[in-house]
Amino acid sequence: MEGIMKIGFMLPVFGEMATSKNIIEMAQLAENRGFESIWTNDHVIMPTQIETPYPYSKSGDYIADPKGNQLEAYTSLAFVAGCTKKIRLGFSITVAPYRHPLVTGKMIASMDILSNGRIIVGVGAGWLNEEFDALGVPSSRKWERTEEHIRVWKELWTAEEPNFEGEFYRFSNVQSRPQPMQRPHPPITIGGNGKACFRRIVELADGWQVVSEAPNDVYSLDGDLVKDLATLHQMAEEAGRDPKTIEVTTVIIAGTADSVLRDLPHYEQIGVSRLILDFPAFESDPDKMAKILDKIASETPIQNA
Repeated sequence: MEGIMKIGFMLPVFGEMATSKNIIEMAQLAENRGFESIWTNDHVIMPTQIETPYPYSKSGDYIADPKGNQLEAYTSLAFVAGCTKKIRLGFSITVAPYRHPLVTGKMIASMDILSNGRIIVGVGAGWLNEEFDALGVPSSRKWERTEEHIRVWKELWTAEEPNFEGEFYRFSNVQSRPQPMQRPHPPITIGGNGKACFRRIVELADGWQVVSEAPNDVYSLDGDLVKDLATLHQMAEEAGRDPKTIEVTTVIIAGTADSVLRDLPHYEQIGVSRLILDFPAFESDPDKMAKILDKIASETPIQNA
């Protein structure tokens, strides 16, 4: 369905809405209304005091209550896979350094098999230093570690006899079966911004995932989304890759259905192929969230899973 925007939304995995009942109802509502995908973010624990600036708000303040509920990402997506049939299931994003890549590679492959090939792997290096410290995971060189995670996953998911010799991880004489249903592997989107991130996308990923307030703004670096897309496309061409093979997914921190409907054509025009809707202001009101999703589904053509 070329030319029709893919639209997904963030599952209510934090705050008062983080209950099995709400998650089932919202996931099935999204599937029944024709949304393409549902997504979850990734925190293992939440510090009660956060000094690390949040990179996706202009104020630098974290947008959720750090003392509220926070369901684990892999468990949540696996749960949703069991109560849906066709909607795609994505990470926005999984923080690679928090877990060993052999463990996450196995979990993702298993989830892809059990969901009949519906997983999308959004991956990033993380931002919350206090969470790194609590987990005993070094935050230094986290992007180098993340890059190596992706290489480990691809080896596990594609090689007959996986072997890997990296700076942080090494293994040989192992197998990890079954491999994912999607071939050669589930789509990988990298979250972040800047030329170093774009280089990794061009070399290793199927897409870019970025947080945006409006079509001409990117929260994380106060950048311009149009200019960033031009830079990404130029770097792809210089590396001999067709920019059209890089899918652009934008997370919208938006407050109303009207604002989404107003901005959606502009995102399409500049080359965004998927929107992930996040409505933190309504995290405690499932009825209001359902009305927002109903209005968006009824007033715009959206691409199904």
